[in-house]
Amino acid sequence: MQTPRRASAGARPMSSRPSTASRAVSTIRARDAVSAAFIAAACLGSLLVAAPMGRLRDPLILVIVLPPLATALDALGWSHIAARLLGRIRRFLVRTLVAYVVWLVVSALLTLDVAAVVSATVGLSLAGARRRERDAQLGAAIVGSNAGSLLFPFSNLTNLIVLTGAGISFAAYVEAAFVPQIATALGAGFVLAWRSGRFLAADVAREDLVEPQEASRPPVAAREGPTRLAGAILLVGSLSAVAAGFAGGDVAAVFATTAAFVTALAAGCGRATLPGLLRSIPRLGIAVILAAAALSGPMAAFAAALPSPARLPASPLELAALTMAGGVLAATVNNLPAAAFGAVWLHGAGAPAVVAYLIGTNVLALITPHGSLATLLCRGIAIRAGHQIPHGPYVRAAWRVGVAGSAAALVGLALFR
Repeated sequence: MQTPRRASAGARPMSSRPSTASRAVSTIRARDAVSAAFIAAACLGSLLVAAPMGRLRDPLILVIVLPPLATALDALGWSHIAARLLGRIRRFLVRTLVAYVVWLVVSALLTLDVAAVVSATVGLSLAGARRRERDAQLGAAIVGSNAGSLLFPFSNLTNLIVLTGAGISFAAYVEAAFVPQIATALGAGFVLAWRSGRFLAADVAREDLVEPQEASRPPVAAREGPTRLAGAILLVGSLSAVAAGFAGGDVAAVFATTAAFVTALAAGCGRATLPGLLRSIPRLGIAVILAAAALSGPMAAFAAALPSPARLPASPLELAALTMAGGVLAATVNNLPAAAFGAVWLHGAGAPAVVAYLIGTNVLALITPHGSLATLLCRGIAIRAGHQIPHGPYVRAAWRVGVAGSAAALVGLALFR
């Protein structure tokens, strides 16, 4: 019998495995390239569609591109991968609080809208069919994304809108917001931990809460190339967004470009359908932004008729009044119209006054389901996944978080302003 010929010592053996990128590209070419091109064009086209929106340009872009980006990442298996990592934490309460801290950090560095869509998707994947853990993980997603959005000007688009009108520098804002941000995270986290402890004490099977779902394994073995390539694109895009945020660059354009590549990859290799990606865009979020743009004129006129905070001393009572003003307005209509109002009303005000107002629009706005755009995004993802969050139970749970987080932030601001 003839034996196979061995490769000579000087010859380089041919690799039996193509590279990650080549495997991903070959998979895309075998699928529907038209869908990939269309969804990529839609993401990049949002930059042109939102251009006339002025201060509301960036919120509109992110509302259009972030939900399809999260949907594509979920289809490629990344939400399952993240859920498996969190699922290694066996204790329900610890798992919930670790997720909360992760979403705080993501919100601070990558904007609360990114944190909202990612955290809701990962939380639902982690919880599986367990109703109690779904409630807890969605609570961690909503509270973490909103409570972590005070630290930097780019952490929340409301921050950017108000700071543009007020004329506060990056350094002055961060100096004033640092202690309130820490206090908010602790205050809101305490209420979240208390509520999660009540879940544990409820009349449910303890193992349904303590044990993570072992079935949450990503079905990505056959799609390893596209999954890895999407992760690399997301990593580069996230680092670029952080760099753009610190440099005062266009964070929304970075995420639009990232979404274009990732959604095209998911559609091209057949992991996500074009209708599904387009349906993920929340119509209510777009409607809120368009309403804020339509009401910008009347709100500016109303703000001009009020006493300017720039001419008032930044006393603790005034700071509390500014927080209430921002919070009530955001909870009633939404934090984007509240930010558009604050950009005019707070013109020339100091950094403590601006931070006090943003505590209301970012944290106190949690008390209603429509008060924050991030809350709308989280609830939209949950509803599409079949998990309803009625208004009544939401308000009964959320008002404690909003009040505790806002009060803690106000105390920190009053003591260290």
